[in-house]
Amino acid sequence: MQLEGKVAVITGGASGIGRGTAMAMARCGTAIVLADINDRRLDDTRAEIAALGGRVLAVHCDVSKDADMQELARAALLEMGHVDILMNNAGVVLRGALEQILLADWEWSFDINVFGVIRGIHAFLPQMIARGSGYIINTGSIAGLVALSGEGAPYVASKFAIVGLSEALALYARPKGISVSVLCPGAVDTHLCETELVIGMTPERSQAEAEESGVFHSVVMTPEQIGAVVVEAVRQNQFFILPDRPQQAILLQRTQDLNAFLEARLAACLPPS
Repeated sequence: MQLEGKVAVITGGASGIGRGTAMAMARCGTAIVLADINDRRLDDTRAEIAALGGRVLAVHCDVSKDADMQELARAALLEMGHVDILMNNAGVVLRGALEQILLADWEWSFDINVFGVIRGIHAFLPQMIARGSGYIINTGSIAGLVALSGEGAPYVASKFAIVGLSEALALYARPKGISVSVLCPGAVDTHLCETELVIGMTPERSQAEAEESGVFHSVVMTPEQIGAVVVEAVRQNQFFILPDRPQQAILLQRTQDLNAFLEARLAACLPPS
């Protein structure tokens, strides 16, 4: 898809990957609808895009609320006329001692990470089908392709769900003229830590968990770098967007023998005998 003259809606668009992608698309001539819960960052990002001469709309939107997502779709269609691209990007991190994490915390995580994507699809897919064209990008993670750590299970589970949902969505939507991508970055310098919820972990275990998951993070990328990768992937109609190329060798190793890959990781977790 060529981006000039298109309209993109980006949730979590006021900072991090969402902002990086919004700025990259705006520079390509895409009109941007920013959705976020942080009004200050929304206004700042809106002003930056406007300064580039781009058309931009900022909407306060909590992706965990049905009414907010429906209002986002209404506002975008009213202002822009139609939507070509939807990026379901808003997300949170939940990790910790699994026996201590409450069901309410699991629900909080999935309501944003998974049902936020589902709400986006529900709000925007019908008009894309009616037009016979569109592009949906769902932000997953390398954690949606391989479990980074045991304590990261809630985040891992939500991101695995996004990858599977995206693959099924591609099978459903492509015959209707709609393309789908799933973005699976590794470490990115974002504001996720501001809303991260960590339960039942000592500082020592938290550090050990970070080191364990860090095996899969070869570099820390900037949101601007991710945005540039997303733009190119959309142009190429690429389903899996894997910005951190060294991680692809790890994923290949995993797929060659799933059991052996996991057994090696389990062995590394066991205390010395």
